Amino acid sequence: MEIGDLSLIIQIVIFFTLILGLPLTREAPKNSKNLLRHGYLTTFALTLHTALVVVVMIILALDGYADILSLPALSLVVDLGHIILGFSAVVLGWIVVAYWFSNPLKTLGCYKTKKLMLPVIVIWALSLIMGAIIHLLDFF
Repeated sequence: MEIGDLSLIIQIVIFFTLILGLPLTREAPKNSKNLLRHGYLTTFALTLHTALVVVVMIILALDGYADILSLPALSLVVDLGHIILGFSAVVLGWIVVAYWFSNPLKTLGCYKTKKLMLPVIVIWALSLIMGAIIHLLDFF
């Protein structure tokens, strides 16, 4: 198993960890324990994702960034889209988590970023799909 295979598997597990946190918000604001679990799951997933981005996608990929311009047009668009969307998902995710940590749960401060949460998960999903496409393009 190559590092790219392992990275993709870990990314899928991380994304499903985020999905696991979604039903916990259904009873909110009645159940603050579920909101805490949702926040912790999100923070855990985002921390793993950030570590994976730093280790795999930045450190190991530094050697290959010069080669990105020599890719075919479709691969170049998918790679650049994946980089931009992935970076955006990480930054926006940390903004949401930082806001959650800076506002006490009893004031439900995290609800103020609720409008940002859906776009973040959509961006994250698109980045994951593009990463899978990049992985598949390696076989062709």
